[in-house]
Amino acid sequence: MRIASFVVLVIVVMLFGFWFGWVRAPGPGEVCDHIIEVTKSEAEDRSMQMESEAALIAQMRENCMKHKLDKIQLRGRLVWAEYAKCITGATSLDEIGRC
Repeated sequence: MRIASFVVLVIVVMLFGFWFGWVRAPGPGEVCDHIIEVTKSEAEDRSMQMESEAALIAQMRENCMKHKLDKIQLRGRLVWAEYAKCITGATSLDEIGRC
């Protein structure tokens, strides 16, 4: 009986470890920050006033957070994990768009 309990415990711990490693993903804040940084780096050549840029970034972050939280709620953690890893690995807006 003890051996069976130990085997079940080991299997549960391994499943939890696999699940945690696979589903663990950046949160919506990190994803939105990455999208904003990529957008800023691609739009660097345009000259904007500091106030305009700050307002645009704040609005973009707010909209992004709403969208990403909805995405988690509607599609689930597994889809979010794959999506978030794709976004944070992207280096251009084209790559982000393909995610």
